[in-house]
Amino acid sequence: MKKLNKIERNHILRLFYDFINTAKNFIPLTIILMGFLLTKVKLIKSIFILSILIIFILLCELLAWKKNFFIVKTNSIYHEEGVFSIKKIEIPLDRINTIDISQKLLERIFKAATIKIDTGDSSTRGSELKFTLNKNRAESLRNILLKNQECDSQKTHHNQYTIDTKHLFIYSLISNSLFKGLGMLFVAQQFFQDYLKSFINLNTSKYINELEKNNIYSSIMIIIFLLFILIFVSIFLSIIYNIVKYYNFKLWTDYKNIYVNYGITNRKNYSFDKTKIKGIHIKQSILMQHFKFFTLEIENIGYGDEKGEKAILYPICSDYLKKDILKNILGEFKYTGEVTRPENHTYFRFLCKKFILWIIIAVICFFIKAVFVLPSLILLLFLFIMGHLEFKNTAFGMNENILYMCHGSFNKTQSLVKIKALQSLTLSHSYFQHNKGICNYSVVLQSSTLGKTLRVKNLKNNIAKEPFN
Repeated sequence: MKKLNKIERNHILRLFYDFINTAKNFIPLTIILMGFLLTKVKLIKSIFILSILIIFILLCELLAWKKNFFIVKTNSIYHEEGVFSIKKIEIPLDRINTIDISQKLLERIFKAATIKIDTGDSSTRGSELKFTLNKNRAESLRNILLKNQECDSQKTHHNQYTIDTKHLFIYSLISNSLFKGLGMLFVAQQFFQDYLKSFINLNTSKYINELEKNNIYSSIMIIIFLLFILIFVSIFLSIIYNIVKYYNFKLWTDYKNIYVNYGITNRKNYSFDKTKIKGIHIKQSILMQHFKFFTLEIENIGYGDEKGEKAILYPICSDYLKKDILKNILGEFKYTGEVTRPENHTYFRFLCKKFILWIIIAVICFFIKAVFVLPSLILLLFLFIMGHLEFKNTAFGMNENILYMCHGSFNKTQSLVKIKALQSLTLSHSYFQHNKGICNYSVVLQSSTLGKTLRVKNLKNNIAKEPFN
């Protein structure tokens, strides 16, 4: 282990990353400059001037890399960066919430890793500190910052949970990641359309004309077949995506911290203090609701605030496994208080706005062409199911330590949040709701997402206790 109070710098890979990012930003300017030079001077001179520019950028990045350093002290970590505008920050170790160690493919080749450090400052976007270090040094630094120098997190783990390929396959089928597969498919289609059009001359209008010549029954069968192909390909892509992302997923804990590891090409290694977790979100897609599977996410400032990142605690688990994880790892979030659900007379309130929306759409369809009203009945059925699920999934409860809220329709979320993590609790109602003694509840959380709010509606107006006494 390296001694404290010594200056340390990023791995040389960080210099490479910064140079590539800067070069990307200079590409438009370089193209314009190159075009200008070619009209004024010869090719050799243009290349020479461009080379001088590249060397200048490299020297600037080298100086910036040299001026970017950190010092680990007994009770804090100090960081300084910048050449012309210098930024200094010192963070007490007890303020650190989350530490993320990740490895991209290039970093795995060079045995390096990127460590990201976040505190409880919800006003800060993204990671507050980020260093690229030797992998062993990144892991030892994580242990120091979590005040866990005495124990090796890889050997002292308890209550370990893993996910096998079968459950990742199930997760791909019943979660919303299926839409991720559709997105990947459309991106691939756009790539083929934009870059391979000159090589593959595919005239889709010819096939559409052939389809129009068929009778209605044949056309419907062809369309259904194409939809099945589309769904099959999107499921396949979703499976590949989830296996690559969550491969070798492990969740475990020691006496103080929680650890989450997963990934193939981009290996993720999260570590955070149990006591600083502010809440749990138990999420279900419509299929997960039917098959009784759950996704567990946590509310912890610094985790899940990077672009494309979720605060995953466990991607897919059964009801039994969910209870086991919460009992063994996050037992303080067990809620034993009373849970209030909407009364039967409020059922129509979950449907009325949706019915009004459908009526407006149906009237517009009628004036365009009367026959269009019939397909709009499918939309009516969809809206009815959505409203019914909202009524069924709405719940609210509160005791001295924990707030429980449940909401959603096709995507259901149960949230268990510490009372001390609430920023505000708001009750609102319309004139008609007030006459019936019901209202809507909104809770703003101390979260990585600024102003993150949980809402439930059409519940009795006397069920919330005073949370800030």
